[in-house]
Amino acid sequence: MHSLEASEFGEKRDVGRSRTQTERAANVKSANEPKPSHRITVTPDDGAHVASPWGSWGLQCAIFLGIRRAMAHHGGVKLPHAVSLSLLVKLSACTPVAEGQESPMPPPPDEPNLLSDEVVPAEPKPGPQIQTITISAIGDNTLGGPAESDRAKGSFQYVHNEAGRDFARPFSGVISVLGDDDLTIGNLEGALTTQACRTDRPFAFRGNPSYANMLKLGSVEVVSLANNHSEDCGPGGVKETREALTAHGVGYFGLGTADKRVVKGIEVVNLGFTGGAPGVREDLEEAVKAHKTEKNLVFVSFHWGIELSHRFTDGQQKLGRAAIDAGADLVLGHHPHVVQGIENYKGKRIVYSLGNFVFGGNGQPGDLDTMIFRARFSFSDGHLTDAGYEIIPALQSGHPTQNDFRPILASGQRAEAIREKVRKASPIGEPDSVL
Repeated sequence: MHSLEASEFGEKRDVGRSRTQTERAANVKSANEPKPSHRITVTPDDGAHVASPWGSWGLQCAIFLGIRRAMAHHGGVKLPHAVSLSLLVKLSACTPVAEGQESPMPPPPDEPNLLSDEVVPAEPKPGPQIQTITISAIGDNTLGGPAESDRAKGSFQYVHNEAGRDFARPFSGVISVLGDDDLTIGNLEGALTTQACRTDRPFAFRGNPSYANMLKLGSVEVVSLANNHSEDCGPGGVKETREALTAHGVGYFGLGTADKRVVKGIEVVNLGFTGGAPGVREDLEEAVKAHKTEKNLVFVSFHWGIELSHRFTDGQQKLGRAAIDAGADLVLGHHPHVVQGIENYKGKRIVYSLGNFVFGGNGQPGDLDTMIFRARFSFSDGHLTDAGYEIIPALQSGHPTQNDFRPILASGQRAEAIREKVRKASPIGEPDSVL
């Protein structure tokens, strides 16, 4: 480091005073008004820095101009190149003015040090965008009951009226689960209509169109109409059902309709079919392939199987696997009114039967066991990278013998018994973590 003591340089003047008088005056001034010293510290790395107790830009310029004149007077003074350049930059901002006056020029704004060796790190690149979608699936929901017994004691309508027409009640025992996901899918088995229903079959299920509000308040966002009871009240009943669902913000699919929506930035498509119908395999394969892309999810719901049987059939398995082979990400089943097994097929799941849920079609069911199937799909930059599954055991009713049409979560030994029932009905190799 090189240090130069800065002093004032200028021509001597004869002002008519003796040397002794001049020295005496200087001594008096020095005693009464101490003059601050100005040190210019010059380093090759940092350039020149002037510390001024007054913080005056004009004073700093005066000092630099003094140095410039001294260097001109003593032409042999040499400074390192970096120091010379730094002084040149600072002097360029100074405008020569009369001695004893400060420059009116304000200090220049701070500028980056072009001579610094400091490396500014580049901003880190953003990582992949991870998005996880959580869905819940529930089984058969009949919001109403047999059309000929709408007002019978113990019927769905009767219980609803006795409970003060509380539309949030049917799903209130499981809302902690259904309200904590991104999408809940169910099967709506029966019409929501005021239309007259068919009389050529033992049961025709019907509920008031206002019951669609139960689904909304229960956080059930979309339902399948692909079942053997949606058309119990004819085309007029189907039309009124669709209108009631739409009026309450609930989506639907099946009967030739697909539900397509965006959930947390990811497209989700729901398709529904009635198993056993002629040409159903060709229809489902065509529909899945038409909707499936690399960046979306396609779920297929089937109404299939044998009622009250815990074992799925070969026909169910063939259709379920065909849906996965066509590109479906998940297969959901219902109709048997009891739970069936779950198959891990090519890393994807076929849930053969979810059982009954809010089921107004039976006031005294012999098997109350049911479940909520939970699936989580993770996407990285729009591409599916991972999936996880679990079942949440539940009961159709809080009352052990009379259906109160309000499912509740199972716990303890009852919950484990439901898991074991599903485990035994599942193909070998299904991970216990799901069950």
